[in-house]
Amino acid sequence: MARILSDREIRGLLNDVIKDGDASLLNPNGIELRLGQHVRFLSTGEEMDVPPGHFVRVRPGETVMVASLEYLDFTRETVGRHFPSKMLMSMITPTTTMVREGIIQAATKVDAGFRGQLNWGFRNSSYKDLVLQNGESIFKLTLFLLEDDEVPEMAYGERNKDQYQDTQGVLVSRRRVPADVPKNKTVSSSFDQIDPKKQLREAGHPFDHIGSELISLQGKFEMVSKDFVALKADLDARSADLTLKIEAETKSVVGKIEETKSGLKEHAENLFSSKFTAIVGTLIGAVAILYGTLRWIQGFAPPTELVVFLSLFSGVVILLMTWIISKRTK
Repeated sequence: MARILSDREIRGLLNDVIKDGDASLLNPNGIELRLGQHVRFLSTGEEMDVPPGHFVRVRPGETVMVASLEYLDFTRETVGRHFPSKMLMSMITPTTTMVREGIIQAATKVDAGFRGQLNWGFRNSSYKDLVLQNGESIFKLTLFLLEDDEVPEMAYGERNKDQYQDTQGVLVSRRRVPADVPKNKTVSSSFDQIDPKKQLREAGHPFDHIGSELISLQGKFEMVSKDFVALKADLDARSADLTLKIEAETKSVVGKIEETKSGLKEHAENLFSSKFTAIVGTLIGAVAILYGTLRWIQGFAPPTELVVFLSLFSGVVILLMTWIISKRTK
């Protein structure tokens, strides 16, 4: 059965199997590995350097991939110098300190024959930022010595499908998915139909608190929305009533204006008619009197002549009637 190496045995591997390993980070049955100079933020796809003396900030809910500061060489040749005819594999687990700070990471293994910097992914599940410094211990390496039949026939890196051999920095996933996967050949859950509020409540802190706050806020919003709808309906009713009143008042004013215009027109017509009658009557009367007077002065006939008398009499009558009509019109 594979045997777990002790700190004493691991110390002898620090020069070549675990390059740049720190003896002060040895555990009873493993060694702590440190944050290297490369980080990749999976949420944004950004890859950045973390030089010595610098820090990386991982926000709540964010997932990152980091590279180890140490370089592992689990090839047959290198391991054989310490354990002839044997090989090494290992398990990667987070340190308890990282677990206490809310780091979530599934344990994984390093196959026999691997060579390169380890890539390690984790998620910050806490409610505050996680700040890590270059060279800080973040995960543990537990080594297993493989003997006899435990030694693989083909170690990692000896197969064509081993795509992460000689890793430097952070390598992205080499898995490839067809761009046009047919929907009728895809099996998926009804995840997109789950109530988002339920998802938040079941996600744990701080998301459950956020979900509760959103539900409370939604209730308040619904109350405000109902009040707004009622207020809008009241305003619409008031607006409709005011519109009807304005229309009625407008019609009344227009009617009065039309009535006034009609009266003014009629009055003007009457006034013009009365003035025209007065002018015409005055002219006729004046002409009749003037004619009679001229005949009188010329002496064509005595004053009792019928024509002169009729002219003078008709002129006086016409003037009198014109005066009376003018007075009545005023």
